[in-house]
Amino acid sequence: MGIGIGSGGNIIIGWEDDSDDSTSPSFLGAVWVIYKQDGTPVSAYPRAYFTRTGEPTGPQYTCVPKIKANLFGAEFGLGSWVEGLLAEEIPELYDVNTIGGDANAVEIFPVAQPFNEDGTPEGPVLTGVSDAYAERPGHIRISDWDYLSNGHIVIGGESRQKDDLVNVYGGAAAGDHPIFSIVRRDGTFAKSETLVDADKVAGSQWHGIGSTQNGFAVRWDSGGAKVRMFDNQGNPITGNIVMSTLTGDPGYGGGGRGDGTGFHGNGKDAYIVCNVGTNDLYTNGTFLACLNADGALKWKTVASDDVPYSSGDRVDAAINEAGYVIAVWSDQEQLTLANPIVFGRIFNPDGTPLTGTFYISERATPENYIGEARRPRAAWRGNTIAVVWEDMNNPNFDVRIVALRVFQAPTGTGIENFMLY
Repeated sequence: MGIGIGSGGNIIIGWEDDSDDSTSPSFLGAVWVIYKQDGTPVSAYPRAYFTRTGEPTGPQYTCVPKIKANLFGAEFGLGSWVEGLLAEEIPELYDVNTIGGDANAVEIFPVAQPFNEDGTPEGPVLTGVSDAYAERPGHIRISDWDYLSNGHIVIGGESRQKDDLVNVYGGAAAGDHPIFSIVRRDGTFAKSETLVDADKVAGSQWHGIGSTQNGFAVRWDSGGAKVRMFDNQGNPITGNIVMSTLTGDPGYGGGGRGDGTGFHGNGKDAYIVCNVGTNDLYTNGTFLACLNADGALKWKTVASDDVPYSSGDRVDAAINEAGYVIAVWSDQEQLTLANPIVFGRIFNPDGTPLTGTFYISERATPENYIGEARRPRAAWRGNTIAVVWEDMNNPNFDVRIVALRVFQAPTGTGIENFMLY
C-alpha cells in the first residue's frame, strides 16, 4: 500500500488487491483513491493511469503501487511496474511494453504518472527506462520514485537484467541491481538509466527513494542496508553509505531489500530511514535513523524501546519539513497477542521522543482487536499525519481491507476519532 498528503491537505491512498486473476479487469493491480481529511471523497472510484486524452485505463496491467505527493507543488502520483499490455490502452507505450514489437511477449518495466490533487491527470505516463534498454533479457521492476525540486521525476528500478551489471556498468559479476532515471514531464530523459551502487555489485531494492531541496537519495540492500545521495541532475554526491557502519549498530542495517523498511525525504534537508532489525545485544526492534542531505547521521534511536516487542513485519516512517518524525510498525507484543496490531511513535527533530508508543487504531488494541492489523505506511505534511494499513478489525468484513487514520500533528490526537474503512 502507499499514502501521500497533498499541499492542500487531501490524502491519496494506493493499494494492490490480488483477490482476482491478474488477467481480469477486476484485478486491482495498482489503484488509488483521494479523500479529504474529514473522510469526504474527492475521487473515490479506484483508478490507475490515464491516457493522453484523459481516459482512465484499466487497473489490471500494473502491480505494486508506489504513491507520492509532490513536496514542491500541488500534485500526487502513482508509480508501479507494468506487468500486462498497458499499450492496449496507451498505444505510445507499445515499443517499450513489448519485446521486439511482439504483443505476446510483454516487458516488465517501471512507470509513473503525476495527477492533480483532484485526481485528474497532470501529464502522460512516464517510463523509467527506454525501449532499447528494456529489450535486453530480464525484467525491471519498479523500486520507487519521487518528485524532484527542479520539476523532473526520478524513477527507480530493481533491474533483473542480470548481465547488464557486467555488460553495461562494468561490474565483475552478473546479478540484480538497482538503477534510476530522471525523466522530464514530456517523457524524455534528463538522465538515462544509471546504476545506483558505487561498487557495481549485485543488490536489491523495494521502496527507497526520497527527495530533499537539492537532490535525492536511494536506499537499497547489498549485504545490508546502504544509502547513496545524488543531486537533482543525478550526479552522486556520496559513495555508498553502509547504515550499520554509519550508526555503529547492526540493527540499523536490517530491513532487507525494503520490505521491512521505510525511507523518505522531507523535501528540505533530511531523510528518515526506518527498518526492522536486531542490534548487537540481540534485541529486536524498529530502528530509526535520520540523515542530513549530505549523508551525515543526524540522529538515531530505537523507536520501539518503550514497549514489549517481538518481531515487526513491514514498517514505515514519515518526516515533515520541520524534521518531526513518526515511526509506524505492526507487532504481536512478545507474541502475547494472537494477531499483530499497528503501533506508532512520534519524535522531535533532534530524535528525542515526543510521545510514547501508542495504538494507531482504537479498534486494534490488545483489548479490542478481532483480527490482524499489519503493514502500515505513513505520511506527514505540515500539521497532518496519515497512516494506512491492512486491517481485519471491521466486524462488517471478513477479509483484509484498507484502513486510514488521520492525526493532528504533532500531538498524535485523532481528528474527531475519524476512521475510514
